[in-house]
Amino acid sequence: MYLPVWWTWWYLWSFFKFIAPVVVSLAALAIVLNDRRPRLLLTARKGDWCELYEHQGETIFQGIVEVYNTSGRANAIRSYGFLCQCPDGTWREMEWEPYLTEPTTQEEARIHNDTPLTLAPYSGTGVRVEASVKMPRPREMKVRVEVEDIFGKRYAATVLAKKH
Repeated sequence: MYLPVWWTWWYLWSFFKFIAPVVVSLAALAIVLNDRRPRLLLTARKGDWCELYEHQGETIFQGIVEVYNTSGRANAIRSYGFLCQCPDGTWREMEWEPYLTEPTTQEEARIHNDTPLTLAPYSGTGVRVEASVKMPRPREMKVRVEVEDIFGKRYAATVLAKKH
């Protein structure tokens, strides 16, 4: 009678030793595969970081938005898109291109709309953006900043730009 009880416990222990690692490994695999999906988070930087300028009948938007890579996989920004909200409430596409400001004696050259902009896993950075549209400069304007990553997914944030 003592042997069958021992045998039962040994059998349960062998079964548990096999099943527990398999269950833990499958759970870890599911978490890792889920975390490998590309995900960017695009937000407006707190404070007044977005400004409007006027130059030769065009309204120029300049600002800084924050991009965070919330995935365990490296990612990169491959293109931008900008839409501005007109005073009548419609959204209008803005023109953009990678732009390098000329350095002055007191500051360094700045790159706007930098592509490709690489982001390490679980990291973030402030991105300088600039776009223009042919219209008179309003006092303030909502601008929708869109980025596309290397996997073709699009992310967007709306910022409020004010007259400089």
